[in-house]
Amino acid sequence: MEKSLFEVAGWSEEDCILSLGCGAAWWEIKQMAENAAGEMLLLDPNKDVLNWPDVEEGLSYFENHYQTRVATPIHIIHAEASAIPLAAATVDQVWLLNSLHEMDDLEAILAEIDRVLKLDGCVIMEEILTGGIHDGCGKRLFKLEELIELFRGVDMRVDFQSSKDQEADYVKFVR
Repeated sequence: MEKSLFEVAGWSEEDCILSLGCGAAWWEIKQMAENAAGEMLLLDPNKDVLNWPDVEEGLSYFENHYQTRVATPIHIIHAEASAIPLAAATVDQVWLLNSLHEMDDLEAILAEIDRVLKLDGCVIMEEILTGGIHDGCGKRLFKLEELIELFRGVDMRVDFQSSKDQEADYVKFVR
């Protein structure tokens, strides 16, 4: 049964969400247009991909599409996911939307996720879990068992897993 990101993540209007490797943040902006959060932190090291003109274009598009204003404050952070410039225990959810397979130094990234995530927080992943090669970036994709083992290293376990669509899955990790 296919699920939406909101059905899996279920954030509230008070939650602080951090999206790692978000690119131009099109998907994150769409989610905020549909269901507001307290704050959306967009993190990507590439200033050519994640920038205010592109975020504003996304906001304009989805505000026009939904005929509503995106009320969630959005902040851009240019940094590596292995060195997140936030205080400990400051985010309710960390999103990895089709991005973890593109990142290097996974142990450092997971340690940073563990550090910035509140004790009762969660990690929401969207990934193609075939173990094959991603057509877009040419990097190897994970299998579910590999993700489970990675997150076990920071004492997190799968709370929920479901198909997003015919290709990708959602996986929710909790402590």
